[in-house]
Amino acid sequence: MKNLLPATIFFLLSLTCAAQDVHFSQFYYSPFTLNPALTGSMDGQYRIGGIYKSQWGSISAPYVYSTPSIYGDIKLFSGGYTYNYLGVGLLLLNDKSGDGGLSNLTAMLSASYHQALDKEGNYHIALGLQGGMVQKKIDFTKLDFYDEFDGLGFNGLTSEHFDFYQIAYSDVSAGLSFDGLISNSSRVQLGASAFHLTTPKESFFVSNDSGSANVLNMRYVVHGSATFGVKSKFYIFPFVQYQLQNNDNEMVIGSNFGYNLSPNPRMAPTLFYVGVFSRVRYDIIPTIGVMMKGIQAGLSYDVNTSSDLNPATGGKGGFELALVYTGNVQQPKHYKKVYCPSF
Repeated sequence: MKNLLPATIFFLLSLTCAAQDVHFSQFYYSPFTLNPALTGSMDGQYRIGGIYKSQWGSISAPYVYSTPSIYGDIKLFSGGYTYNYLGVGLLLLNDKSGDGGLSNLTAMLSASYHQALDKEGNYHIALGLQGGMVQKKIDFTKLDFYDEFDGLGFNGLTSEHFDFYQIAYSDVSAGLSFDGLISNSSRVQLGASAFHLTTPKESFFVSNDSGSANVLNMRYVVHGSATFGVKSKFYIFPFVQYQLQNNDNEMVIGSNFGYNLSPNPRMAPTLFYVGVFSRVRYDIIPTIGVMMKGIQAGLSYDVNTSSDLNPATGGKGGFELALVYTGNVQQPKHYKKVYCPSF
């Protein structure tokens, strides 16, 4: 019984968040949920990545709030004599929330065009589009309601019901980005994106409301990141992301700090990094990771600081693990040997 109220609170939050989006603490490792224009934006010709988030295991059964995501993208027509190219990619995401088995299976295709702004290809602007399908399910039999409680336990008899146990809809998003190489060890990236351009309807209940009560509102994102190399041994990676969806907003800001373990400064760097981020008003997020030979791996943990959620979470948020591999099929004709690590 002691977990009944917290579990109920988080179930209601799960239903409320059915009309909101998944958010990752290491958003820089999840380009497809950050900005479709980042499709194909990497130091290589192809990229395969994944990110797994688990949170609020202290509320009810462990790991019932989990989000595995995998993605892959490639550059097309990048081996010619210009620095313009196309990017195409695929995202698969499966978000599971709460004891009711609320799940969100998402499959998205992305495409982007990257236009060089100078003859050397140091600066690019990009336009990206994303489209696909979303399927959401809920297992009604796993839920307990107050009218089931007979004073001794839950008897399984309730007057509550859902009109649908499964819904599906199409979704479309778009974005813009700018990427610039400042020096051999410094670069900057800026972007803006809008998700759910068609504002699809999303509800497990039949509604007579012709308004926007069951609409998945557009999500607007602006983001920025940079790489600053300091004397070939130290790197600073600041990041910021601001999101707005309906009346809810979120800002994540912070930095990773890397140290180059490679003995030769002319070699591609092998970086070990630590960092700290803030999800303003909600979490403090320490990070740790490595970057080496096309591999990037990161681990973070959300330390919940919200006064609204602390009574239920006790400050326990959740961990997030990310892994990305970037490689080349063949060396481009205009390849430039520049060692500037980036996320």
